[in-house]
Amino acid sequence: MKLLSKIIVITLISSFVVACSSSKKEENKAENAMENVKDSFESEKTDLKYELEEMKLDVESKLDDLDDKIAEATDDNKTKLEEIKADLNEKKDDLNRAIDKVENSTKQAWNDTKEFANETSSDVKKSLEDFGDKVKNIFNS
Repeated sequence: MKLLSKIIVITLISSFVVACSSSKKEENKAENAMENVKDSFESEKTDLKYELEEMKLDVESKLDDLDDKIAEATDDNKTKLEEIKADLNEKKDDLNRAIDKVENSTKQAWNDTKEFANETSSDVKKSLEDFGDKVKNIFNS
């Protein structure tokens, strides 16, 4: 009878140890999953911010080019170029807002932030594509 009691106690202790071990493994899996989500969020956030900052540099470069063209343009062309410059400055401001929003975004608001940033990016890309044509048309007219 004593032997049977010892076997039962040992079995119960073994079961408890195995249960605790399994629980710890599941806890570690959950922690790893959370860490992966956090890393993914931070990586995506950094990549999007970098993309927007690169685009902002492109806009600033175009603005510098416009300043040079405005300095050499006739009065009529200056007015048209100033309008293009104002539009590009608005796009630059949009990019600044998108960059700020990305920098300050939380995981909970990330989908909305990403959508806003992507829409801004598409809009600015379109403006940059049209930029060259607009300037050429001014000087060809």
